[in-house]
Amino acid sequence: MLKQIKNKIDTKASYKPSVISLFALVGMTICASMGFIALYSGNIALTATLFFASFVYFFGFYVCQKHNNLQLSSAIILYSLYLLMFYLVFTGGVAQTGPLWIYIVAPVSLFIHGFKRGLLDIAVFIIIVVAIMFLPQDLVNHANYPIEFKLRLVYSFLTVTFLSALYEFTRDLALKQTIELSKKYQLLAHFDPLTNLSNRRIAYDILKREKSRISRNKDVLSVLLCDVDHFKRINDLHGHNVGDAVLVELAKIFTEQVRKQDCVSRWGGEEFLFILPQTSAKNAAIIAEKIRSSVESHPINVQGTSIDVTICIGIAQFEESSHIDEVINSADKFLYLAKESGRNQVQPKII
Repeated sequence: MLKQIKNKIDTKASYKPSVISLFALVGMTICASMGFIALYSGNIALTATLFFASFVYFFGFYVCQKHNNLQLSSAIILYSLYLLMFYLVFTGGVAQTGPLWIYIVAPVSLFIHGFKRGLLDIAVFIIIVVAIMFLPQDLVNHANYPIEFKLRLVYSFLTVTFLSALYEFTRDLALKQTIELSKKYQLLAHFDPLTNLSNRRIAYDILKREKSRISRNKDVLSVLLCDVDHFKRINDLHGHNVGDAVLVELAKIFTEQVRKQDCVSRWGGEEFLFILPQTSAKNAAIIAEKIRSSVESHPINVQGTSIDVTICIGIAQFEESSHIDEVINSADKFLYLAKESGRNQVQPKII
């Protein structure tokens, strides 16, 4: 049960697909808009490139929305952005201002691929950009920039990268802390912090689910309500820390004695509730006696002191028309009967 709850706590940022889709829409819109401007200016090559980039971003948006393939859509958006930046640096874009667009690469790379992979991608990207800008003109004819522009572009890009990396690192750290805190509160809401068993709230939810199941399938369901004999005496003689240690040890014994489909919960104080699906009262009595016997034959050693512990158990079986509270009250009555009859026993006596 504990593993099932932990697995439900998702560690991925649920907003990431939405942001990737937004990147694609913004990229598609900007490229299309700039494409129309380039068309008006008569730059056919730049127009074709921008319209093609706009289509690629639309395809990335479609993959993310329709096929829910976040990895593929992220790769399409990021690496098409890189290629477009290389083209703008190589050709100069409009009035040699093409390289000014490279600043968007750092935050997008870090968001999509995270801190380490993002920095690696950015390092490869800036190396290629520098190689393009410093290519000899006699070797390849490309946009020519003053040396001061080239150096300032690289310095400022590295500064933006540093600030983006710092933000991504702190954001990722804050996200991890938030997730860990969320896990902690989720577990506190579902489990008893002392024994690590299901708490009363979750046990009641399980009972409602099992009650619905037996109503549909005409199956059987029984519960055991267990109480530690003379637990107040243990606390008074040895202290509450020892009493807590006894409860922890009992929780381990109970967990070992039940089946995988069963649920053991701390019902309150020194009371424990066992939920036994597909189990009649007769079979529940066998399980209860096994649990009682295991506790009786298992002295609990705490801080060098051996403590003999016994328990009482009350049994109740669900009927089709039974209400959960009625069944719990029935088990509680039999538990009280076990105590009144001398303790260290199971009630009712079912043969």
